[in-house]
Amino acid sequence: MNLTAAHRQTRYVAAPTLPDAEPLPMPAPTADVAQAQADLTEHGLCILTDVLTNAEVTALRERLDRQAEAERALGALAPVDVGDARQQLSNLVNKGRVFLELVERGEADALAGYMLGKHFLLSSLTASIHHAPTREPQPLHRDQGQVPATADFPASCNLFWLLDDFTPARGSTYFVPGSHRWAPEHLIKPPPRAKATQIEAPAGSVYAWDGRVWHSAGVNVEGHPRRHVTSFFCLPWTRQQENWGVTCLQEVLDEASPKLKARLGLRTYGTLGMATGTRTAGERVSLGNYDVQFPDYVIGEDGALHPLKRVSREDVASGAG
Repeated sequence: MNLTAAHRQTRYVAAPTLPDAEPLPMPAPTADVAQAQADLTEHGLCILTDVLTNAEVTALRERLDRQAEAERALGALAPVDVGDARQQLSNLVNKGRVFLELVERGEADALAGYMLGKHFLLSSLTASIHHAPTREPQPLHRDQGQVPATADFPASCNLFWLLDDFTPARGSTYFVPGSHRWAPEHLIKPPPRAKATQIEAPAGSVYAWDGRVWHSAGVNVEGHPRRHVTSFFCLPWTRQQENWGVTCLQEVLDEASPKLKARLGLRTYGTLGMATGTRTAGERVSLGNYDVQFPDYVIGEDGALHPLKRVSREDVASGAG
Protein backbone atom coordinates (compact mmCIF):
# COMPACT_ATOMS: atom_id res chain seq x y z
CA MET A 1 0.00 0.00 0.00
CA ASN A 2 1.40 3.38 -1.00
CA LEU A 3 1.57 6.15 1.58
CA THR A 4 1.35 9.91 1.22
CA ALA A 5 4.76 11.48 1.79
CA ALA A 6 5.30 13.92 4.63
CA HIS A 7 6.19 16.62 2.10
CA ARG A 8 2.67 17.70 1.09
CA GLN A 9 3.68 20.09 -1.71
CA THR A 10 4.67 17.37 -4.18
CA ARG A 11 2.73 14.68 -6.01
CA TYR A 12 5.16 12.05 -4.79
CA VAL A 13 3.56 8.99 -3.20
CA ALA A 14 5.82 7.00 -0.89
CA ALA A 15 6.05 3.23 -0.80
CA PRO A 16 6.24 1.43 2.57
CA THR A 17 9.57 1.11 4.35
CA LEU A 18 11.30 -2.15 3.47
CA PRO A 19 11.69 -4.58 6.40
CA ASP A 20 15.39 -5.23 5.69
CA ALA A 21 18.25 -3.23 4.18
CA GLU A 22 18.30 -5.36 1.05
CA PRO A 23 18.21 -4.11 -2.56
CA LEU A 24 15.32 -4.53 -4.94
CA PRO A 25 15.80 -5.62 -8.56
CA MET A 26 16.79 -2.99 -11.11
CA PRO A 27 13.64 -1.65 -12.83
CA ALA A 28 13.23 -2.53 -16.49
CA PRO A 29 13.68 0.22 -19.09
CA THR A 30 10.37 1.70 -20.21
CA ALA A 31 9.07 4.24 -22.70
CA ASP A 32 5.99 4.89 -20.55
CA VAL A 33 6.18 7.93 -18.27
CA ALA A 34 3.54 6.61 -15.85
CA GLN A 35 5.54 3.39 -15.42
CA ALA A 36 8.71 5.44 -14.90
CA GLN A 37 6.99 7.39 -12.12
CA ALA A 38 5.83 4.14 -10.54
CA ASP A 39 9.42 2.86 -10.70
CA LEU A 40 10.60 6.00 -8.89
CA THR A 41 8.22 5.22 -6.04
CA GLU A 42 9.00 1.50 -5.93
CA HIS A 43 12.71 1.32 -6.80
CA GLY A 44 13.89 4.91 -6.31
CA LEU A 45 15.03 5.12 -9.93
CA CYS A 46 13.69 4.71 -13.44
CA ILE A 47 15.02 4.27 -16.97
CA LEU A 48 12.97 6.16 -19.57
CA THR A 49 13.89 5.19 -23.13
CA ASP A 50 13.42 6.86 -26.53
CA VAL A 51 13.62 10.38 -25.12
CA LEU A 52 16.27 12.06 -27.30
CA THR A 53 16.20 11.62 -31.07
CA ASN A 54 19.33 10.57 -32.97
CA ALA A 55 19.67 14.14 -34.24
CA GLU A 56 19.44 15.52 -30.68
CA VAL A 57 22.02 13.05 -29.40
CA THR A 58 24.39 13.97 -32.23
CA ALA A 59 23.95 17.71 -31.63
CA LEU A 60 24.58 17.33 -27.89
CA ARG A 61 27.63 15.12 -28.45
CA GLU A 62 29.19 17.56 -30.89
CA ARG A 63 28.56 20.56 -28.64
CA LEU A 64 29.87 18.74 -25.59
CA ASP A 65 33.02 17.53 -27.37
CA ARG A 66 33.72 21.05 -28.63
CA GLN A 67 33.24 22.54 -25.17
CA ALA A 68 35.47 19.92 -23.55
CA GLU A 69 38.25 20.60 -26.05
CA ALA A 70 37.95 24.36 -25.53
CA GLU A 71 38.21 24.00 -21.76
CA ARG A 72 41.28 21.75 -22.06
CA ALA A 73 42.91 24.50 -24.14
CA LEU A 74 42.57 27.06 -21.32
CA GLY A 75 45.82 25.92 -19.75
CA ALA A 76 46.35 27.37 -16.28
CA LEU A 77 42.80 28.79 -16.30
CA ALA A 78 41.20 25.42 -17.04
CA PRO A 79 39.07 23.62 -14.41
CA VAL A 80 41.12 21.52 -12.01
CA ASP A 81 40.01 18.11 -13.38
CA VAL A 82 40.49 18.98 -17.06
CA GLY A 83 43.37 16.51 -17.42
CA ASP A 84 41.68 13.62 -15.64
CA ALA A 85 40.49 10.46 -17.36
CA ARG A 86 36.96 11.70 -16.70
CA GLN A 87 36.54 15.37 -17.60
CA GLN A 88 33.78 17.20 -15.76
CA LEU A 89 32.09 20.21 -17.36
CA SER A 90 30.26 22.50 -14.96
CA ASN A 91 27.76 25.37 -15.23
CA LEU A 92 26.39 24.39 -18.64
CA VAL A 93 23.76 27.11 -18.41
CA ASN A 94 26.38 29.46 -19.89
CA LYS A 95 27.65 27.02 -22.53
CA GLY A 96 24.90 26.63 -25.09
CA ARG A 97 21.16 26.68 -25.54
CA VAL A 98 21.23 22.98 -26.46
CA PHE A 99 22.00 22.16 -22.81
CA LEU A 100 19.44 24.59 -21.38
CA GLU A 101 16.69 22.97 -23.42
CA LEU A 102 17.06 19.80 -21.35
CA VAL A 103 16.06 21.71 -18.22
CA GLU A 104 12.68 22.62 -19.71
CA ARG A 105 11.82 19.34 -21.44
CA GLY A 106 8.61 17.56 -20.60
CA GLU A 107 10.52 14.56 -19.24
CA ALA A 108 12.11 16.82 -16.61
CA ASP A 109 8.65 18.07 -15.64
CA ALA A 110 7.30 14.52 -15.49
CA LEU A 111 10.13 12.95 -13.47
CA ALA A 112 11.60 15.74 -11.34
CA GLY A 113 8.18 17.33 -10.98
CA TYR A 114 6.74 14.05 -9.72
CA MET A 115 9.33 13.81 -6.96
CA LEU A 116 9.80 17.49 -6.09
CA GLY A 117 6.59 19.30 -7.07
CA LYS A 118 6.00 22.05 -9.62
CA HIS A 119 8.30 24.63 -7.99
CA PHE A 120 11.50 22.56 -8.15
CA LEU A 121 14.81 24.32 -8.87
CA LEU A 122 17.81 23.54 -11.04
CA SER A 123 20.59 22.86 -8.55
CA SER A 124 23.33 22.31 -11.16
CA LEU A 125 23.73 21.50 -14.86
CA THR A 126 26.88 19.52 -15.63
CA ALA A 127 28.29 16.90 -17.96
CA SER A 128 31.15 14.44 -18.12
CA ILE A 129 33.16 12.72 -20.81
CA HIS A 130 35.82 10.01 -20.49
CA HIS A 131 39.14 10.29 -22.29
CA ALA A 132 40.78 7.15 -20.85
CA PRO A 133 39.99 4.12 -18.69
CA THR A 134 39.43 4.61 -14.97
CA ARG A 135 40.67 2.38 -12.17
CA GLU A 136 38.44 2.88 -9.14
CA PRO A 137 34.67 3.25 -8.77
CA GLN A 138 33.29 6.32 -7.10
CA PRO A 139 32.33 5.73 -3.43
CA LEU A 140 28.68 4.91 -2.87
CA HIS A 141 26.84 8.01 -1.71
CA ARG A 142 23.44 9.70 -1.55
CA ASP A 143 22.78 13.03 -3.27
CA GLN A 144 20.84 14.49 -0.36
CA GLY A 145 23.24 13.60 2.41
CA GLN A 146 22.76 17.11 3.79
CA VAL A 147 19.10 16.31 4.51
CA PRO A 148 18.23 14.34 7.67
CA ALA A 149 17.99 10.63 6.97
CA THR A 150 14.58 10.59 8.64
CA ALA A 151 13.07 12.59 5.75
CA ASP A 152 10.59 10.27 4.04
CA PHE A 153 10.58 12.25 0.79
CA PRO A 154 13.10 13.14 -1.94
CA ALA A 155 14.62 16.60 -1.49
CA SER A 156 16.69 16.26 -4.67
CA CYS A 157 16.84 14.14 -7.79
CA ASN A 158 19.20 13.56 -10.69
CA LEU A 159 18.42 13.12 -14.37
CA PHE A 160 21.13 11.65 -16.62
CA TRP A 161 20.62 12.42 -20.32
CA LEU A 162 22.58 9.68 -22.12
CA LEU A 163 24.60 10.56 -25.22
CA ASP A 164 26.25 7.11 -25.39
CA ASP A 165 25.20 3.62 -24.40
CA PHE A 166 25.72 3.06 -20.66
CA THR A 167 27.10 -0.39 -19.88
CA PRO A 168 29.09 -1.86 -16.96
CA ALA A 169 32.23 -2.06 -19.14
CA ARG A 170 31.91 1.68 -19.77
CA GLY A 171 31.56 2.49 -16.08
CA SER A 172 27.80 2.89 -15.86
CA THR A 173 26.24 3.97 -12.57
CA TYR A 174 25.96 1.58 -9.64
CA PHE A 175 22.59 1.72 -7.87
CA VAL A 176 21.13 0.09 -4.79
CA PRO A 177 17.47 0.00 -5.91
CA GLY A 178 14.97 0.45 -3.12
CA SER A 179 17.50 1.92 -0.68
CA HIS A 180 15.35 5.07 -0.42
CA ARG A 181 12.89 2.88 1.46
CA TRP A 182 15.35 1.66 4.05
CA ALA A 183 15.07 2.65 7.69
CA PRO A 184 17.01 5.84 8.56
CA GLU A 185 19.81 3.97 10.35
CA HIS A 186 20.76 2.41 6.98
CA LEU A 187 20.99 5.80 5.24
CA ILE A 188 23.99 7.06 7.22
CA LYS A 189 26.86 4.84 6.08
CA PRO A 190 27.04 3.32 2.58
CA PRO A 191 26.17 -0.35 2.19
CA PRO A 192 28.61 -2.94 0.77
CA ARG A 193 29.12 -2.56 -2.99
CA ALA A 194 27.90 -6.13 -3.39
CA LYS A 195 24.38 -4.78 -2.84
CA ALA A 196 24.71 -2.46 -5.88
CA THR A 197 23.89 -3.24 -9.51
CA GLN A 198 25.19 -1.38 -12.56
CA ILE A 199 22.64 0.12 -14.88
CA GLU A 200 22.36 -0.61 -18.61
CA ALA A 201 20.64 1.92 -20.86
CA PRO A 202 20.97 3.02 -24.50
CA ALA A 203 21.94 6.44 -25.81
CA GLY A 204 18.91 8.72 -26.06
CA SER A 205 17.53 7.52 -22.72
CA VAL A 206 17.23 9.47 -19.52
CA TYR A 207 17.39 7.82 -16.15
CA ALA A 208 16.37 9.51 -12.94
CA TRP A 209 16.78 8.71 -9.28
CA ASP A 210 15.65 9.83 -5.86
CA GLY A 211 18.25 11.76 -3.84
CA ARG A 212 18.06 9.19 -1.05
CA VAL A 213 19.23 6.25 -3.19
CA TRP A 214 22.76 4.90 -2.70
CA HIS A 215 24.71 5.04 -5.97
CA SER A 216 28.11 5.73 -7.56
CA ALA A 217 29.93 5.88 -10.89
CA GLY A 218 31.52 2.65 -12.04
CA VAL A 219 34.91 1.80 -13.60
CA ASN A 220 35.22 2.57 -17.31
CA VAL A 221 37.46 -0.32 -18.35
CA GLU A 222 36.99 0.44 -22.06
CA GLY A 223 37.96 4.10 -21.81
CA HIS A 224 34.92 4.86 -23.98
CA PRO A 225 33.87 8.56 -24.01
CA ARG A 226 30.57 7.66 -22.27
CA ARG A 227 29.09 11.15 -22.44
CA HIS A 228 26.08 12.39 -20.55
CA VAL A 229 24.50 15.61 -19.31
CA THR A 230 23.34 15.79 -15.69
CA SER A 231 20.48 17.99 -14.56
CA PHE A 232 20.37 17.98 -10.77
CA PHE A 233 17.15 19.33 -9.27
CA CYS A 234 16.11 20.20 -5.72
CA LEU A 235 13.15 21.34 -3.66
CA PRO A 236 12.57 25.11 -3.77
CA TRP A 237 13.62 25.64 -0.15
CA THR A 238 17.00 23.89 -0.38
CA ARG A 239 20.28 25.51 -1.36
CA GLN A 240 21.34 24.98 -4.99
CA GLN A 241 24.76 23.51 -5.83
CA GLU A 242 25.57 26.28 -8.30
CA ASN A 243 25.27 29.90 -7.17
CA TRP A 244 23.32 31.09 -10.23
CA GLY A 245 22.98 34.61 -8.87
CA VAL A 246 26.75 34.97 -9.27
CA THR A 247 27.77 32.70 -12.15
CA CYS A 248 24.83 32.86 -14.58
CA LEU A 249 25.46 35.23 -17.49
CA GLN A 250 23.08 38.18 -17.68
CA GLU A 251 22.30 37.34 -21.32
CA VAL A 252 21.18 33.85 -20.31
CA LEU A 253 18.68 35.39 -17.89
CA ASP A 254 17.58 37.97 -20.45
CA GLU A 255 16.89 35.27 -23.04
CA ALA A 256 15.38 32.73 -20.62
CA SER A 257 11.72 31.77 -20.64
CA PRO A 258 9.71 32.37 -17.44
CA LYS A 259 9.91 28.62 -16.79
CA LEU A 260 13.71 28.56 -17.03
CA LYS A 261 14.04 31.70 -14.87
CA ALA A 262 11.94 30.00 -12.21
CA ARG A 263 14.12 26.86 -12.38
CA LEU A 264 17.21 29.01 -11.88
CA GLY A 265 15.65 30.55 -8.77
CA LEU A 266 14.44 33.86 -10.21
CA ARG A 267 10.98 33.35 -8.79
CA THR A 268 10.39 33.59 -5.10
CA TYR A 269 9.11 30.70 -3.03
CA GLY A 270 7.19 32.40 -0.28
CA THR A 271 9.75 34.72 1.29
CA LEU A 272 12.77 32.86 -0.14
CA GLY A 273 14.93 34.00 -3.05
CA MET A 274 14.15 37.71 -2.97
CA ALA A 275 16.29 40.60 -4.25
CA THR A 276 15.18 43.47 -2.05
CA GLY A 277 16.23 46.87 -0.82
CA THR A 278 15.80 49.04 -3.94
CA ARG A 279 12.95 49.50 -6.36
CA THR A 280 12.47 47.54 -9.56
CA ALA A 281 9.73 47.53 -12.16
CA GLY A 282 8.85 43.96 -11.27
CA GLU A 283 5.80 42.80 -9.39
CA ARG A 284 6.22 42.28 -5.66
CA VAL A 285 3.58 40.86 -3.37
CA SER A 286 3.54 40.41 0.39
CA LEU A 287 2.22 36.85 0.16
CA GLY A 288 2.69 34.41 -2.69
CA ASN A 289 5.38 33.91 -5.32
CA TYR A 290 6.56 36.51 -7.83
CA ASP A 291 9.25 36.88 -10.49
CA VAL A 292 12.54 38.34 -9.26
CA GLN A 293 14.22 41.26 -10.98
CA PHE A 294 17.74 42.34 -10.09
CA PRO A 295 17.86 46.01 -9.05
CA ASP A 296 20.23 48.41 -10.79
CA TYR A 297 21.68 49.45 -7.46
CA VAL A 298 22.28 48.07 -3.99
CA ILE A 299 21.84 50.58 -1.18
CA GLY A 300 24.81 50.80 1.17
CA GLU A 301 25.79 52.87 4.19
CA ASP A 302 24.28 56.33 4.46
CA GLY A 303 22.09 55.68 1.41
CA ALA A 304 24.99 55.28 -1.01
CA LEU A 305 23.91 53.64 -4.29
CA HIS A 306 26.26 50.93 -5.56
CA PRO A 307 25.73 49.68 -9.16
CA LEU A 308 24.91 45.96 -9.20
CA LYS A 309 27.38 44.45 -11.66
CA ARG A 310 26.21 41.38 -13.52
CA VAL A 311 28.45 38.90 -15.39
CA SER A 312 28.03 39.41 -19.14
CA ARG A 313 29.33 37.91 -22.39
CA GLU A 314 31.02 41.24 -22.93
CA ASP A 315 33.22 40.59 -19.89
CA VAL A 316 35.83 38.45 -21.66
CA ALA A 317 39.14 38.06 -19.86
CA SER A 318 42.13 39.04 -21.98
CA GLY A 319 44.95 36.56 -22.45
CA ALA A 320 42.86 33.49 -21.51
CA GLY A 321 44.55 30.37 -22.87
